[in-house]
Amino acid sequence: MKRFLIWPLGLFLVCALSFGACSDDTAGNDVDGGGDDGSSNVSDGGDAGETGDVQRTDGGSFSDDFNECVSVAETATNTRGPADVIIAVDNTPSMYNEIEEVRANLNRFSDMVVAEGLDLHIVLIGCFSDDCLNSTNWHTICIDPPLGTEGACDEAGNTDDSNPPNFLHVNSKVESTWGLLSIIDTFDQWQGMLRLDAAKHVIMISDDNDSWSAEQFNTDFLALDSRLAGYQFHGIFSYMDKDAGCAMVPEDPCCTYSAPDGEGVIYRELAEMTGGLTGDMCLQDFDSVFDQFATAVVDSARLKCEWVIPEPPDNMTLEVDLVNLEFTDDTGDRFQIGRVESVDACLGVEHGWYFDDLLDPTMIYVCPQTCDWLQGKVGAQIDVQFGCETIWET
Repeated sequence: MKRFLIWPLGLFLVCALSFGACSDDTAGNDVDGGGDDGSSNVSDGGDAGETGDVQRTDGGSFSDDFNECVSVAETATNTRGPADVIIAVDNTPSMYNEIEEVRANLNRFSDMVVAEGLDLHIVLIGCFSDDCLNSTNWHTICIDPPLGTEGACDEAGNTDDSNPPNFLHVNSKVESTWGLLSIIDTFDQWQGMLRLDAAKHVIMISDDNDSWSAEQFNTDFLALDSRLAGYQFHGIFSYMDKDAGCAMVPEDPCCTYSAPDGEGVIYRELAEMTGGLTGDMCLQDFDSVFDQFATAVVDSARLKCEWVIPEPPDNMTLEVDLVNLEFTDDTGDRFQIGRVESVDACLGVEHGWYFDDLLDPTMIYVCPQTCDWLQGKVGAQIDVQFGCETIWET
């Protein structure tokens, strides 16, 4: 049977032929309706059940019928868990260029993350209205569609650009050295965006250092809500202060873009403490930094150990007793995972998988311990096979 690299981008399903999924009569034939071009890849009978180096996780052996069955490849999509991202942006007068860069990148950042299958919630903290600023020469920030709301961003005056359920803009002033406090103080306004099973990220963008210590923020932030445990802190900040940048020959860009005493020491410490990423604001290279942030968010969101069963191709039906799950680990070893009746039966086996509904299944799930096993194998592969007699976990 043809094998495809499918983890984490997707996985290939093998569907039962309605007239006899394990018959040798169809070996080597093309079946209409499987691929984009109207055909499916059908392997010969030997390949479809060829077990070679495949091991059963329960230590059992394979039957001759299993070794000889025919399979057809169909594509389904594997998805990642959700992610919640809290972003605070300094509104002070020196941040005009940086605010425009954030505006230019936030939709692209969102698109990159969502394209990888994540359900993304973004909270943006910073003034979108002039009355929120209440200061001369300070700058608002407003996000255009599709992340933000259509018509909210206007030179004559912004309105609330929040676009639920995925984007919330907290209209609160972020001062240069009090960015961390602004995240804590506005918690009541953004706590509704948090999900229990979501990866958590905080991004701070400022050309100044913070008045809080890294330890103080970490302690107070985690005390807000147990769902914030395991968060990663990222930052775009100045890697040196203005005076240090101006003293270099030639001048460092921080001479232009950093504040006096603006080296983001506290933000760097938080990133190191939580395994986050940082970007040097002085380089003004926001595109590549947001690309890295997007990658970090995607990588942190665990792959879900569940798969939607696609509609069978034309002239095919789904036979619930002709489904199997094969796992190829990061060393190339292959394992056939046996089926169990339900999640309750997972307690009595080493590994297993089950349907969401025995009579009318739409999803395939693996046991919790099997999910942990799969998640720990970087670069591993999953094949869900339809067409061969089901192997049960014993």
